[in-house]
Amino acid sequence: MNMKKFIYLVVLICSFGLAGCTSETESLFEGTSADRIEKELEEAKEVLVSAPNGWLMEYYPSSQLLYGGYNVLASFTEDGNVTISADIVDASQKATSFYKLKEQAGPVLTFDTYNEIFHFFAEPNSGIGATGTGMGGDYEFTVMSSSNEEVVLKGKKTGNYIRMTPLQESVTWEAYLTSIAEAEALVKYSQFKYKVNGEEFVGTKSYRTLSFSYVKDGEKVTEIFSYIQTPTGLKFYTPITLGGGSVSELSYDATANVWKADGVELVPYITPASVFQGEGPWYLTYDNMGDFGKVYADKAMEMAATAYPNKTLEYLTIAPGSGAVSMVVGGEQGLLELNTTTVDENTISLTLTGMGDSKGVEFANAGLLYAVMPFAYFDPVTFKVEPDDIENPTKITLTEVGNTKNVIVVTNQETPFGYHE
Repeated sequence: MNMKKFIYLVVLICSFGLAGCTSETESLFEGTSADRIEKELEEAKEVLVSAPNGWLMEYYPSSQLLYGGYNVLASFTEDGNVTISADIVDASQKATSFYKLKEQAGPVLTFDTYNEIFHFFAEPNSGIGATGTGMGGDYEFTVMSSSNEEVVLKGKKTGNYIRMTPLQESVTWEAYLTSIAEAEALVKYSQFKYKVNGEEFVGTKSYRTLSFSYVKDGEKVTEIFSYIQTPTGLKFYTPITLGGGSVSELSYDATANVWKADGVELVPYITPASVFQGEGPWYLTYDNMGDFGKVYADKAMEMAATAYPNKTLEYLTIAPGSGAVSMVVGGEQGLLELNTTTVDENTISLTLTGMGDSKGVEFANAGLLYAVMPFAYFDPVTFKVEPDDIENPTKITLTEVGNTKNVIVVTNQETPFGYHE
C-alpha cells in the first residue's frame, strides 16, 4: 500500500471514531417508534368515532369481485363498540360488536368479535359462494388513509379497496337502506344493452356485477364490472371501458327506464329468458309440475315422510337471481346452489352445483332432491321459456327441450307447494 492511500484510510477511520465519540446524536424522527405507532392508532380512532351519524362503507367482498359491492353502515364508539347495518338485511336491523385498532406495518382496523351482519360476508357457509368459502369477505383492513371526510381501507385478504364517508346527519340509517332497496328493485332485469358511441354490448347481471361478452380480433372476450347500488343508480368499482368510453357511475332515468351518463345508456334487454332470470322467485306447485314432474314429487314426499313425520314440503322455489333453489319444510328453509344459463332469448338451462347450506343438503339427502330433479340436476336441464306477459309476468311455462312431457308452470305469486296424494 502506498503512503497516500494509507494516510487517507487513517483520516476516514479517525473521522468515524470522532463521530462515535460525540456525546449527543440527533434523531430524524420525533419520539420513539412505539410513540409514533401509538399516535397513529389514536389518530385513526379519533377519525372513526368522529362521524356523528356513522360511516357509509362501500364494501366489496371476494378477491375477484364476484358479487359486487354492498352498503354497510358503521358507527364506532370510543370504548370499542361498533354498530352495523347493511343492505343485505332488513333496513331496520342492526348488530353491535367490538372493533380494535392494532399495528401491523401501519394501522389495521379489525372487527374482532362476531357480528351477525358484518361477518356474513366472511361466513364460509353463508349460502352464497362455495361451501367453505362463502363470499370470501374481509374483516381486517389496513387503514390506507383517514380524515374526517373519508377513510380508505384495504382488505387484508382480498386486497379490495373500501371507501368510507360520513353519512349525512339528516338521513336515518333505515331511510338510507330503504332507498337502496327501492333503487335496486328497479334493476330487476337479468340482461341489459350497454349503448356507447354507436355500439351495443349485451350484458348479464349476476348479484351486483355486469358481465359483457363480445368478439375482438376473432376471439370472444368477457369483461366483468362490479358495482354498488346507490339511491340514484349504479357506482362501479372500476370504470366500464367498453366502446372507447370510461364510465364510473350511471344514474337512473325513471321516465325512460334506463341508467345513463354522458353519451352512455344501460337499457333493459327483455327476452323470455331474461324475464325468468330477472323476476321471481318462482314458486312451484304440485299441480303445476305436470304428470312427469309429479312422479318425482311423489317419490320425494314418500322418502321425506320417513325423515320428517307429520311435516310436508311447504314451499319449493327457484330464485335465479340469488342462484338458489329453496325448500321449506316444517318452517325451516334449506338452499341448494343453482346456476342459471341463458342458451338463447327463449331458452335457459338450470344446473345444480352440488353445493348448498347445511339444511338444504339435509333435505336433499332425505329425498327431497327428487322434487327438484324435474327442473334442475347436476347435468343441465334445458327449458323453453314462455311468460304469460313479457313486461309484467305472473306465470311462466317451462317445457324441457327434448322432453315435451316435462312441462312445469311456475308463478312469482307466493304459493304453497300444495302436495296431495
